[in-house]
Amino acid sequence: MAPRKKKTPTMVWVVKSKQTLKMTEPATSSSSLLSDSVSKLSLSPSENTVSVPDWSLLPEELLHIISKKLDDCFDVVHARSVCTLWRSIFPFPSYLSRPSYPLPTLDDHEGSWSLEKIPLFLFRPRALAAEYFLGGIRRYKEPEELPSTIQCSVKVEIPGSSDPRLMNMLDCQILPLGHQYRMIGCNAKECRGVAVLPLNKEGGDFVVLLNYTKVLWVFTSAEMKWMQLERLSDAMCCDLVTFRGRFYAIFLNGDIFSFDPHFLGLTSLKPLELPNCGSCNDLVRSSDDELFLVEKIIPRYTGRLRLGRLTLRVCRLDVEAGQWVVVTDIGDRVFVIGDLGNVSCSAKEFPDGCGVSGNSILYTHKPWN
Repeated sequence: MAPRKKKTPTMVWVVKSKQTLKMTEPATSSSSLLSDSVSKLSLSPSENTVSVPDWSLLPEELLHIISKKLDDCFDVVHARSVCTLWRSIFPFPSYLSRPSYPLPTLDDHEGSWSLEKIPLFLFRPRALAAEYFLGGIRRYKEPEELPSTIQCSVKVEIPGSSDPRLMNMLDCQILPLGHQYRMIGCNAKECRGVAVLPLNKEGGDFVVLLNYTKVLWVFTSAEMKWMQLERLSDAMCCDLVTFRGRFYAIFLNGDIFSFDPHFLGLTSLKPLELPNCGSCNDLVRSSDDELFLVEKIIPRYTGRLRLGRLTLRVCRLDVEAGQWVVVTDIGDRVFVIGDLGNVSCSAKEFPDGCGVSGNSILYTHKPWN
């Protein structure tokens, strides 16, 4: 797999395409509709030649039946790409949308801020068989007219290129990797991470923890204002994650703190220190089952860090004991650590030939960027 050097590409769906759809057998009540469609989609009289079916001729009633059988979000995108009729019947997949929540800015900050939930995917376009891309996905407003050659595409920002590149996504390999939150509108250099926790099952009330200007800020949907969190460490916070209904903040000096959305019951989770070494740490959540700490350990010789001797140590959080436990194997998991955030996925779902196997860690940027 070829990770991007500096900037992880952002992928954008342009929903206008023609894609053959795998259909399940319709209900018995639709047999008459199906028979009418078969005559229109009949094969060519030639024994060796098969005509390309015109899927836009399927009746609306049958399309509604098909729409209920589609579970994969990208199958829905392909279905919407057949024609205007199909696009009106198949709703845009909510999983691919980026919910946006308007938030007030901090004091004396101009403009407006919004919190967006960005789905992450690993994908390989057919045109670039040897390259895989990791990116977030968003939907732009569909233009009135697009050339038919664009079809179903993603717009990829490639480092070193001035203009984004459209890549055809027909028959591409796609692996969902969860989602990340991003603050839109604030100074990217000052914003070093954001985490969100709901306060109820309905999802109406929530708490935002923002790492901004080297300070942790708290926003609650009930009060609709930012408050500065008390200083937790002498060092700067470098990452924020959520796990089992709690916030986790990790700092450059190795400090790690855990607290609930109401910021009660502060717990220190600093890992076991190694003598004569420097480290840079990352937190990786494996769904809601386990939380891992990945430490990049760099030995010191005569007081200087030796980057060429970098090694990794992985620890799993024992929630009940409130401490980190060193592990030597993470099973079939692959940890992806980079600018878009840290995610865990199963190597069994990775495309064949991508060069990534289980029990491995993939960095999409070099240590310390």
